[in-house]
Amino acid sequence: MEQRNWPRTRDELNDKPIQVRVATVEHIFNPMDPTPLEERSLNQEVADWIEEWAEDLDKDDPITVEIHVADGRFAGREHAIVDGLHNHFEYREWQAGRELRKLLRQGRLSLLIGIAALAGFNAASRVIGTSDNQVIEVIHEGLAVLGWVSMWKPLEILLYDWWPIRREQSACRRLAEAEVSFPSAALR
Repeated sequence: MEQRNWPRTRDELNDKPIQVRVATVEHIFNPMDPTPLEERSLNQEVADWIEEWAEDLDKDDPITVEIHVADGRFAGREHAIVDGLHNHFEYREWQAGRELRKLLRQGRLSLLIGIAALAGFNAASRVIGTSDNQVIEVIHEGLAVLGWVSMWKPLEILLYDWWPIRREQSACRRLAEAEVSFPSAALR
């Protein structure tokens, strides 16, 4: 896929439709997929290009994808391209939703384990208590620190890790409903 004329500023990003430039229609689709063109999955490079651009767009505006085919031979295949693009991003939205549900389930389970570990380590730290003995004091403080460190992963998941997946899911939903245009077709 030809990747030139990409947006350089946020304003430029939001002023233009997502532009995909390929040499032939076949470059839009996965070349390793043996099924007929109308049933193929998208080329991963093309799909990533579109998705990354969509994730950076303002969230409320509808998305338009412009397909530029250098050889101009796509007449009659517009419907297959539009369906392929929409189907790909519907599936990616479903995948991202599934990944998000799995991550949040893991976060809840990790939170339960972390709270139990925090309570256990803090209880053990209190049982040992403070002392003038340096070894006992290190163990006392170490157990308290271990308790709080056990909360690291659940808090990382529940506070931060889900954002990128949610953003991807939202972009894919918008792309599944995107308008697709073929500006070079209008020039003929």
